[in-house]
Amino acid sequence: MRLRKGDQLLVVVFLLIGLITIGYWWYNNSRVQQGNVAILEINGKVIEKFDLNKIHEPYTVETELGKNVLVFEQGMVRVVEADCPDQICVSFGWAKRAGQSIVCLPHRVVVKIMNEQSDSGLDGVTY
Repeated sequence: MRLRKGDQLLVVVFLLIGLITIGYWWYNNSRVQQGNVAILEINGKVIEKFDLNKIHEPYTVETELGKNVLVFEQGMVRVVEADCPDQICVSFGWAKRAGQSIVCLPHRVVVKIMNEQSDSGLDGVTY
């Protein structure tokens, strides 16, 4: 069965839409946002803030519950080493976008990514 001209045009349009969507997704996920900071919390208290665009050295977090090693690279952060039994914080991978977080429950350590350049005002008001 041979495709008619209208069918061929439809296939080309769908392929273009798919390629544009994949390109847009790849572009948004690959770029590093400026102004992001990593906020380190232990037991709900802010311990340290790291500018993700300036820090490049590993940072060791030691608490009475255990140890975590944070690595910073090109505006991203991850936990590469932890002595907790489940290692879930290590498997989180890289966090690079505002709103992402890495959590180690056994050590009560949270690393949040926030954007200091964003407006922290109200999003909306409901009456």
